[in-house]
Amino acid sequence: MAANTSINLVNLDFTSLKESLKTYLKTQNTFKDYDFEGSNINVLLDVLSYNTYMNTFYLNMIGNEMFLDSAQLRESVISRAKELNYTPRSFKSARATVTLTIQTDGSVASVTMPKGTTFNARIGSNTFTFSTDENKVISGANSTFISDEIVIYEGQYVNDTFTVNNSDTSQRFILSNPTIDTASLTVAVIEDNGAEILSYLKATSLFDKQSNSQIFFVQGAENDKYEILFGDGVLGRKPKDNSIVVCEYRICKGELPNGAFKFTSDGAIQTFSNVAVTTVSAAAQGAIHESIESVKFNAPRYFTTQERAITAEDYRNLLLLNFPEINAVSVYGGEEAIPPVFGKVFIAIDLKNVDGVPNIRKQQYYNFIKPRSSLSIDPVFIDPDFMYVDMVSTVRYNLNTTALNSESLKQLILTAIQDYNGAFLDDFNTTLRYSNLIKTIDSVDRSILSNDTIIRPIRVVLPEIGIEKNYDIDFAQELENNFADLKKTHPSSYISTIESTNFVVQNKLVSLKDDGKGNITTITLDGTNNVVVNIVGTVDYETGKIQLQKLNITQYIGSGIKIFARTKRKDISSLLRTILTIKDEDVHINIVSERE
Repeated sequence: MAANTSINLVNLDFTSLKESLKTYLKTQNTFKDYDFEGSNINVLLDVLSYNTYMNTFYLNMIGNEMFLDSAQLRESVISRAKELNYTPRSFKSARATVTLTIQTDGSVASVTMPKGTTFNARIGSNTFTFSTDENKVISGANSTFISDEIVIYEGQYVNDTFTVNNSDTSQRFILSNPTIDTASLTVAVIEDNGAEILSYLKATSLFDKQSNSQIFFVQGAENDKYEILFGDGVLGRKPKDNSIVVCEYRICKGELPNGAFKFTSDGAIQTFSNVAVTTVSAAAQGAIHESIESVKFNAPRYFTTQERAITAEDYRNLLLLNFPEINAVSVYGGEEAIPPVFGKVFIAIDLKNVDGVPNIRKQQYYNFIKPRSSLSIDPVFIDPDFMYVDMVSTVRYNLNTTALNSESLKQLILTAIQDYNGAFLDDFNTTLRYSNLIKTIDSVDRSILSNDTIIRPIRVVLPEIGIEKNYDIDFAQELENNFADLKKTHPSSYISTIESTNFVVQNKLVSLKDDGKGNITTITLDGTNNVVVNIVGTVDYETGKIQLQKLNITQYIGSGIKIFARTKRKDISSLLRTILTIKDEDVHINIVSERE
């Protein structure tokens, strides 16, 4: 048969395939005079085209699932991640800190609370069970026993049991519950009919592992489950044939219990039922398993870290992978700090839905990252700075092209700004692109004609009441300075580079303004005009740094004193430890209707 040059291998849809087959058959003498539309051969061509199309689609889908970037099925993504030695993050139990007060009959010297002791908490109509992860011994005097702080975890402990069959080369140890918190997993191997019980430890690498190392590994499996693997007798001890493997772990409900605050004991502790629970910190850190998109993003980056923190990106990837409550991480060397501090790496962390990082969390992160960093480098966890954005937007829209009223349109615009903030801001080292923000507002609805939007960065100062103190504020960008110099008495409408909300100094309600010459002054309202009270600091218009000296603030309104700045560029950037974000309370939208 001669080569077929009429087959189209570019367009593989049903119609194109059928037309290609027709074109080919028309070139053959046997089918030269056939009516391909009206004869039975038309049905055969439909079948051939359909079969070819389905095979093409099937092979295309198989090809997609073979690569991490294009895979769509979770099982395919997890399988590809295994090749990079990456285990997708499991569910994570919410944790809370409590203390217990147990009233006894005075006959015991201590009370033992076993691992798995349960407590109940409610959020709305849902009840959640929390449990302890280890045995606790509580001492006391007389009949009252008060515990130290105890961490309790949402979820209950369950067991999976397997019998080792070394002759079965296909045997797998797949854990039965997909909502496992793998951090709670413990493995024991019972050998020689119970004569020996060995505790195996979880390993994440082969470093320093011997043939007799009692270790196991965890990897992702199908149906959102996890499986454990043992060594082969060369790297890691291999369990004996017919031994029993007991896997104990906690199953949990992810992020649902976050925020639970009131806990009650779910029964007696060592026969004593009079148990009072005092909450030290509410439940937090609960999370569901890692999403497909997150696995695709994290797996290649985790592979580059190899469980060690050398570069800034290594620190960031390891923390984001292992602590799902972290929203953003910024890492920079001590040489970039002002003044430089050599031998240290500074790590600023932003938690989801929380401003600042509690000290107990910082210690937890330090204990995790220190063994993975260089011996000569000391990780230092610091609080992030926040820079907010003040937005005043006047939006004009055409009444004739929409059924929306002004309030509905305002809500849509606010939602669009929130989406923009989530997609491009609310992180370290980000830039608010003014033109993109304007486009975001204009594209909310076809009725919007234009918007006139003014944005200013905000720094918030939390003063110490009644204490004379210096304050340093850094906007880290060049400020606008083309306003008229500030006069002693000036209209309240006077616009300056630096402004602030009101606070009280020396029994006067004042706010801040710069005088156009590099000085920061306090001003107070006198009738319809503002009057300068004192010079209280300086501003560097080129660097955006403000210094306030010997300021004794006795009262302020709200959660802090907001300081506003007008920048030379319309784009606003944040650097190093600063998170740039837009809060709803700082967005002011004015809707103006027009008819065209």
